[in-house]
Amino acid sequence: MSEQLWCVHIEGLNDFIAVDSEDSARHEAATINAYIDSAGKESRAALMRAIAIEWPFGAPAHEKALDDDWQDLQRMSQRRQAAAAVSRPGGALADITRRVKKLMTLTHADREDDA
Repeated sequence: MSEQLWCVHIEGLNDFIAVDSEDSARHEAATINAYIDSAGKESRAALMRAIAIEWPFGAPAHEKALDDDWQDLQRMSQRRQAAAAVSRPGGALADITRRVKKLMTLTHADREDDA
């Protein structure tokens, strides 16, 4: 019996993204679907859905696609959005706090220059 090969199928685009395991396929599909859902119903994205399925092609194609598709996954919008959230500790509230502190520092410096 051969090992099962997995992918994410993006219905609507009929695109297959090779991944290394069933768990990875389920995780990536959930991440992609969350991003699609956040785009709203007015978007063309609402016509798409990602599902985890067994790879429908041969093993050599899966092996080659793993390398190519990993790079593509890193460039997809849901990854950039997640990476941006992680790179900003505290999220939006922390961003606002940092900006207010910077503004206060600049305002204080301007007052000292005027004195």
